[in-house]
Amino acid sequence: MVAPMREPFVHRMPVRFADTDAQGHMYFANYLTFCDEALAAFMRARGCPWQALVEEGVDMFYVSARCDYAGSARFEEALAIEVSLARVGRTSVTSAYVVRGPGGEELARAELVSVCVDVETRAPTPVPERLRALVTPPG
Repeated sequence: MVAPMREPFVHRMPVRFADTDAQGHMYFANYLTFCDEALAAFMRARGCPWQALVEEGVDMFYVSARCDYAGSARFEEALAIEVSLARVGRTSVTSAYVVRGPGGEELARAELVSVCVDVETRAPTPVPERLRALVTPPG
């Protein structure tokens, strides 16, 4: 996995009953759903909401997802999802995640690669400067 380039943004989410499986812990694929939600919160908090990019003609499609598991979350536990942008290329953005349990223990590490595309043509397009700027800490 790629090392993040900045301090992580933390998004907190509870595990809902619908997120769990028959074994009583969070279904493995839902970790990526939580990462997706955390990325949207990160972008909103940093002044670059996903929908604003779409209105400007740029969408983002996931092209790769990876998750390594170290523990498990259970119903009603509050998770902290740390989000950082690990890499910004010409047309792609790699976001990195650490999912922590209620005691701060690491439950998973994930990485999502998104490609920026033109809303009309769906062809790859350069990463907008406002999104690229998110790898630089505010200040």
